[in-house]
Amino acid sequence: MAKQNPESRDCCGEINGTFNYLIDCNIRIYVHIPFCDSICFYCDFFRSVSNETIKKQWLSQITKEIQAKSFSKISTLYFGGGTPSCLSVEAFEQMATLFAPYLAQDYEWTIEVNPDSVTKEKLQIYKKWGVNRISMGVQTFHDVLLKKIGRKHTSSQVYQAIDLCHEVGINNVSLDLIYALPGETLADLKADLDAFLNCKVDHISIYSLQIEANSVFGKQHLQPCDSDLEADMYECIEKTLTAAGYTHYEISSYAKNNRFSKHNCSYWDDSDFMGIGCGASGREKGIRYDIDANLQAYCQNGPKLHWVPTNAREQAFEAIMMALRTCFGLDIKAWNKKYQRNFLADYAPVLEKYTNELVYKENRVFCTPHGFEILNSILVDFLDEN
Repeated sequence: MAKQNPESRDCCGEINGTFNYLIDCNIRIYVHIPFCDSICFYCDFFRSVSNETIKKQWLSQITKEIQAKSFSKISTLYFGGGTPSCLSVEAFEQMATLFAPYLAQDYEWTIEVNPDSVTKEKLQIYKKWGVNRISMGVQTFHDVLLKKIGRKHTSSQVYQAIDLCHEVGINNVSLDLIYALPGETLADLKADLDAFLNCKVDHISIYSLQIEANSVFGKQHLQPCDSDLEADMYECIEKTLTAAGYTHYEISSYAKNNRFSKHNCSYWDDSDFMGIGCGASGREKGIRYDIDANLQAYCQNGPKLHWVPTNAREQAFEAIMMALRTCFGLDIKAWNKKYQRNFLADYAPVLEKYTNELVYKENRVFCTPHGFEILNSILVDFLDEN
């Protein structure tokens, strides 16, 4: 991949000072681990219930795929899934040996875990090979709700897993929560937020439940949460977390102490990244690709890439869409240069319509808090003008 010069970005919104969220000019990599010990009722990601025979075949094939790649330095490495922590220590180490020599000086290596599959031994091995960030799928601290959504862990296991992370020296921990769950009340959500704050971790990603057609909930025709209640929940999240000192830096993400997800920032900042593994996605020279999600075919024949054709105007809109998800917003000068367009002229009607939701400052455009709330509507208008 072509190298770019590092840039220092001025942050807008609630962030003061400078945050270089383009870490450096090196490679960003997403590795998909398609296995889970069980399937959550809301999940529509590509995943497979763990099977040791297929795992061995998969491990052999993904090892070959990684070995065939050419790395210089790796800025961010993200093991997602699925549930990466359901891999054995031996399987993780076989993959880790192929990446560890190429980690850049200021790298971020994240691995997703479930509380019930975290052990001290696994965390020690992660730490040994360089993992320095844990993303933990908690979803809720209510044991009754956990059962409703098909999760196998308990709230007590969450606290134990966080303690183990700190014990082995991995202190950059992020929790995932979901709100608008079946039967969840506003009081339930407030209790979840209080529980999160008591965990004293610096990052949270929090999403409203989406009923996906191919999920268990979708096949059960579960009805989504009342829209007014969902809006109240969103406002509660915003008020509670910002009052506690968390920066709402991306539409679904909050952080303290500048512990933004560096890897995810590369998605939002119109950067390329490498996808590895069955079911992974990547982007090269602005063009996205998906690796075929047929696990049996992958194990037998290796990765099959499906390129997602886009034209320059579609790529330009995607850059706007992703940038407006963040409080950093869109760098207009860089966008104009890259796409040979005039942002302020091309989208003048949208900017005039949303004067209370979009802010133009220091050659950047970004959403106000209310803009975040209605971002989908704003993006529809950007698309219409594209």
